[in-house]
Amino acid sequence: MKNVNISSQLSYLDRNLFVSLRPYESPDHTSWIDPVDPSIANMVTEEQARFGNYLPFQRIENIILIAAADPDIPEVISVIEYIEGKVVLCRAEKEDIKLAQDRIYGYQPSTPDKKLGSYLLSQGKISSSQLVASLKLQMEEASGAKIGSILLEQGLVTHWDVAEAYARQKGIPAIDLISGENAKAFLYHKELGPIWDWVDHRFWYRHLTVPLAINDDTLTIAMVDPDDQEAINNLSGISNRKLRIFVTGYRDVMSILNLRYHTEHEEASRLDLVNRRPEDSAIHQISRRQAIIFIVLALVMILGFIFQSQVTGTVIAGIIELMYALVSIFRLWAMTKAASQDSEIFVSKADMDAIPPTSLPAYTILVPLYKEASVLPTLAKAMKELQYPKDRLDVKFLLEEDDEETIEACRAAHLPPYVELLIVPDSQPRTKPKACNYGLTKARGEYVVIFDAEDIPDPDQLLKAITIFRQSDDNMACVQAKLSYYNENQNILTRWFTSEYANWFELLLPSLYGHDMPVPLGGTSNHLRTDVVREMGAWDPYNVAEDADLGVRLHKAGYRTAVMDSITFEEANSDFVNWVRQRSRWVKGYLQTWLVHMRHPVKLWKELGMVGFWGFQMTIGGTPLQFLINPILWAITILWFLFQPNYMHEVFSGWIYYVGNLCLFLGNTSFIMANLVGVIKAKRWSLAIWTLLTPIYWVFMSIASYKALNQLIFKPSYWEKTIHGLAKNQSLSPIDTQGTSQGLPL
Repeated sequence: MKNVNISSQLSYLDRNLFVSLRPYESPDHTSWIDPVDPSIANMVTEEQARFGNYLPFQRIENIILIAAADPDIPEVISVIEYIEGKVVLCRAEKEDIKLAQDRIYGYQPSTPDKKLGSYLLSQGKISSSQLVASLKLQMEEASGAKIGSILLEQGLVTHWDVAEAYARQKGIPAIDLISGENAKAFLYHKELGPIWDWVDHRFWYRHLTVPLAINDDTLTIAMVDPDDQEAINNLSGISNRKLRIFVTGYRDVMSILNLRYHTEHEEASRLDLVNRRPEDSAIHQISRRQAIIFIVLALVMILGFIFQSQVTGTVIAGIIELMYALVSIFRLWAMTKAASQDSEIFVSKADMDAIPPTSLPAYTILVPLYKEASVLPTLAKAMKELQYPKDRLDVKFLLEEDDEETIEACRAAHLPPYVELLIVPDSQPRTKPKACNYGLTKARGEYVVIFDAEDIPDPDQLLKAITIFRQSDDNMACVQAKLSYYNENQNILTRWFTSEYANWFELLLPSLYGHDMPVPLGGTSNHLRTDVVREMGAWDPYNVAEDADLGVRLHKAGYRTAVMDSITFEEANSDFVNWVRQRSRWVKGYLQTWLVHMRHPVKLWKELGMVGFWGFQMTIGGTPLQFLINPILWAITILWFLFQPNYMHEVFSGWIYYVGNLCLFLGNTSFIMANLVGVIKAKRWSLAIWTLLTPIYWVFMSIASYKALNQLIFKPSYWEKTIHGLAKNQSLSPIDTQGTSQGLPL
């Protein structure tokens, strides 16, 4: 059904013609036209109009046009007696008439004792048993959640049901911003352009409000919550006008805002960091100074091998072995420190209970999804089990524009109302950090966390993070949960992978936090203060280890990252090729991060301090360095034993020989011991014996690292997709973690 041009269609107006009473856009796109003339509508009383489902809406010369849901009923026909002049009846949708009546007459407020739930009950939206159960749940949770939010969470009502009930209760008209051809026409009004810019775009998202129209003395807005006095006072003060308020649904507002800021947010997701902090972006892999240094070093080595091959070989071997030994010693030190003292933060149930549920803020959860339809049920279940007031969850599933399978699966999954589907525009680079940046532009939470598609976080993880933030100083910007795998015993690869994660999250990261070194974040379950992430320029969309990079940037800016006693379970890669994809991306990202932050080494030393600087070198630089050096050292060792060439005797002599043997011992010992202590600390007893075979796992890591080096040169920002859903058994027994993170019955 579309609007009719009244003057040109006058001769056809009769009972067989349908008209729309919904506001529509003017032909020149400069105004928002309401086809209902209030002076004509008020020719009858509100009681008459509502009782008969009709409304006089326009006068053309001496002809009064009346829209009715059923023009043939006596109540409509009898109105002709009350109106002077010729009357022409036409048909309109009942909903159109109802909305128009609400615009003209306003809603009549309910009696004081009629609550929103009672109105929904009287309208047949819910049953009495459903209302009683929801009220009981509201009392038990004591989170301050409104009854409408609880009914929404249970899938008993829609956002529009709640909006309409709220409007009736408050005596404020409701407006549908989604349906109809002209529902979004006001977005393009010239006079509304400056209004959008009065406040930052985050204001509209945070307060779920959109401007509709403005004149000399009135600003018209649509709000999800007309009790939001902060938004009302702000807009009233800025506009210096009285406000006319409409109630609308959550989906309505988000649809309008996402359309309004689509281009701006897409550009910000790619270029915000580049524009604000170009020196911290991996859009260019190396700086001109670094390129010159690498070229000079290469020329020096070539000339050295030509004119002084033995000296050159000895110097290079000495540097490599010294660096290798330092990284191995650093790993052993980190292991012993973490084993002897707990640097992670433990949060007790009493600490969490001390926070009033009504004080919990909005929390944004970003979940990047690409070709993840198979793990959607697990993800939806994990979100549902989070112990956090659902009316304050702002969950955004970030879906790539061309991933039709996952998009359709999400739409068909009947996801809860706190989950929003965001379609990430198809643009380069196509990376996880770019998708997260796009979601961040629309985030309404005071805190934000990233979960991967296959993640199953501890249900109380958000509460633990909030507790730590509130007990810490303002420089605490991030709280990293520990990651582990629920399919660790699927095959030998998953056993090694889980052992490595135990080493990383049980030993290394807590040690870095405890000794004030930069903490390279995990790719998931890093809980952040939203304002700080935005201050930092968000994630680098050109860096495929955006998590580690953000951890370094936070430390450079004076913020701290803690590791907490909460676990997020993931799916360990059980397929070698798939594992290489994931690991090569990780190594490539660490190389990118090292290159970016080493553009100005002296400045980095000042920003991180001596301890932080060397911690950065040992983790961000040293980790991929060992993987890349290992095959070279193995090849040299094999050549030594097989052929014992004189050149090697000359190069690997004296202290070089002893340091080489020390590296062989330290390298194997440090990684085996670190993985062993890590799995013991994580209480993954079945993995202990498999850590003795860690040197074989090194071969796999070196293969992935050389692939990463190749991609760093030729495909630096290419995000190689990791396939999930390969675990044979995801219904595993709870993992005993002694009461801190109790494990999940998955």
